[in-house]
Parts: sequence; structure tokens; C-alpha cells
Amino acid sequence: QDYEAFKEQLTQHLLEILYETVPQVQGKVAFHTLGTPLTEVSYLASYQAGSYGTKCDLEMFTERNSVWTTTPRTKVPGLTIMAGSDAFL
Repeated sequence: QDYEAFKEQLTQHLLEILYETVPQVQGKVAFHTLGTPLTEVSYLASYQAGSYGTKCDLEMFTERNSVWTTTPRTKVPGLTIMAGSDAFL
């Protein structure tokens, strides 16, 4: 019960920030949901509640692992860095 109340309070706070920052979206948000580290563990079986479930380790970027990992750098002119859950995997 307390966890759900906390999530709702945090959700409302983040929506307030969104509406202050981008006022034209107020009244247009049809759906929202909030995930926390506990959500990551419960639904994604993530490593120690880390985002995307991947254990961050420099070993994943070694030459021998290059066949399954990518780099945040791109070959697209003007687009030098990617970010997000798929930038490295």
C-alpha cells in the first residue's frame, strides 16, 4: 500500500514537472505509468535492480565480445553518439 502511494505521489510530481516544462501537453496525456527499481526486479529480473537488466561491466566492450555488443558511436554523419537501452547491446 505504501509503495503504491509513493509511486502515485512520484508520478504526479513528475507530471507536474512535465506540464511546467511543456505546458502544451497538459490535458493530452492519455496514459502514464511509472517503473521503479523494484519494478525492474519484479518484471524484468534485472541485475540488482539496474535499468535494462544488464550488469554494467567494462568486460562487455573487449574485443572478444565485439561480435555481440555495439558501440554508442555511429557511422551516420552528424550522429556521433547514441543513448538508451539499445545503445550498447
